[in-house]
Amino acid sequence: MAAVTINLAGINGIGFGIGTANGADKGDGKDGQLKNGSIFAGNINGGMSSLIEQKRAQARKQATKMLHDQFARDNEVSDNIKKLYARNETIGEELAVLAEQKKGYVEEQKALQEKYGIDPESQEQKDLELLRKANNYLKDGKLSTLSKEELERVAGMGELTEYQKRSLAYDKVIDHITSEETKLKNELMANGSSIRMTKQAILESGGKGIQNAKKAAESILQEASDAIIGMLWEEAKNHVEEEMEKLVEAAKEQAEKKEEEEEKLEAAKEDKEEQKELTEAIQESTAEQSKLQDEIKKIMMEAELLQEDMKGLVVNDVV
Repeated sequence: MAAVTINLAGINGIGFGIGTANGADKGDGKDGQLKNGSIFAGNINGGMSSLIEQKRAQARKQATKMLHDQFARDNEVSDNIKKLYARNETIGEELAVLAEQKKGYVEEQKALQEKYGIDPESQEQKDLELLRKANNYLKDGKLSTLSKEELERVAGMGELTEYQKRSLAYDKVIDHITSEETKLKNELMANGSSIRMTKQAILESGGKGIQNAKKAAESILQEASDAIIGMLWEEAKNHVEEEMEKLVEAAKEQAEKKEEEEEKLEAAKEDKEEQKELTEAIQESTAEQSKLQDEIKKIMMEAELLQEDMKGLVVNDVV
């Protein structure tokens, strides 16, 4: 029996063969038959071929998705950095607008003193400053830190003047703008920190994300390839055994035919010998008959001569 070899070079779709060492028994390659000394596994069994293709397709899909997801994450990181830069530019523009607005309101607020003719040292102005202080302390939960006199003064204030109302209204607007500025500046700082950390992470990773994804994808494909090889190997072994059984049966049939042919030849040979002997016997018989005929002719000729001689003798006697 010829040695069986496995060709694994075509596991990814190029081809998978089982061949004999001497390349004998070459068939047409159909239905798992040998072709050029190889059995093409794709033709061994339609169901197995379908399972192999499904497994290969599934592995390719998983590997592709893994790479795609990593590319998406990398692109997302890049897009996030771009978005942060764009957002920071917008924040800068917003801060510029707020600063301009704040400047205008501060100038308008300062103009109120002149508009209402308020002396900076007047009680009305001092009460306004105390109200501002009390409001700030109240927001911070520190109102109790005011002195007793300050608390009593705030508690005893009557109706606010028009100047005080307008000034406090400006305070609210300016405070709101300041609060928005603080939020935007904090966001700007956070974005800058996020950009720096992301860039640092990218530099430290050195593209490890996609490298790891590629390794993982290769591992998936390799595992699938190994599994396919195992499936094909088992199928191939079974197929070789089946082919061997067929070969043995065919060899037996051929051996029996050759035995029958040899028996026929032997019988024909014996018939030929008998025919030869018969022919020789016939030929001998024919020769004997021919010889006998010759003897008969000779005898007859001698008889005729004797008869003529006797006739002569009779004539002589008569004379």
